[in-house]
Amino acid sequence: MEIIGLKTKLVKVGDGLTDFLDQEIKRLNSGDIVVVTSKIVALSQGRIGKIADKKKLIEKESRKIIATPWADLTLTADGWCLNAGLDESNANDQLILLPTKPFEQAWLIRQYLVKRFKLKQLGVIISDTKSLPLRVGTTGRALAYAGFEPLKSYIGKPDLFDRKSRLTESNLADALAASAVIVMGEGNEQTPLAIIKNAPVKFSNKNITGLKNKSLSLSPGKDIFAKVFKQN
Repeated sequence: MEIIGLKTKLVKVGDGLTDFLDQEIKRLNSGDIVVVTSKIVALSQGRIGKIADKKKLIEKESRKIIATPWADLTLTADGWCLNAGLDESNANDQLILLPTKPFEQAWLIRQYLVKRFKLKQLGVIISDTKSLPLRVGTTGRALAYAGFEPLKSYIGKPDLFDRKSRLTESNLADALAASAVIVMGEGNEQTPLAIIKNAPVKFSNKNITGLKNKSLSLSPGKDIFAKVFKQN
């Protein structure tokens, strides 16, 4: 597998997303996966706010809020994250919100690039960063995906000693996003795009935007760690 980061122009609020992709992506091959940072999508949608309105925006973007000494742990339409995904980094003294309808955006990006480059197989990931419980630092995640199966199931399959797995599913979408974010960076790298080649995924032309279970987030009732955090 190979990951190629694309250093681009500085994106401004309201810049057209397809125009940006036209300028910055010159070539794609069938079987590639294009990773686009969520900030680029959000800026194209005009999803910005004032730092002075941060608390108000967090409340507006969240379905549930749990206050902590460091940040608000919030439940948004796309799952749990810090401060409803509002980001001050690389935002030029403003806030960048998460994009609206990210799965629809991922599908539209995919359809546009498939048509432009005449491809049979193409994946798209809209990436974001996240913090993990009890772990230092941040990592990448797939806010949305299109064009490939996000999970690889090992359920019912034997391991090296013929023991069949009961629960294991490999989250390929998040793993690929995390790998791409290493190349894209989170500072002044100005590399909001990446192309992943030869990724071990199963490509699909299925439009999942209307499905209720397209998200990779779990409800607390289904999370294996929920009871631990509830007791502590």
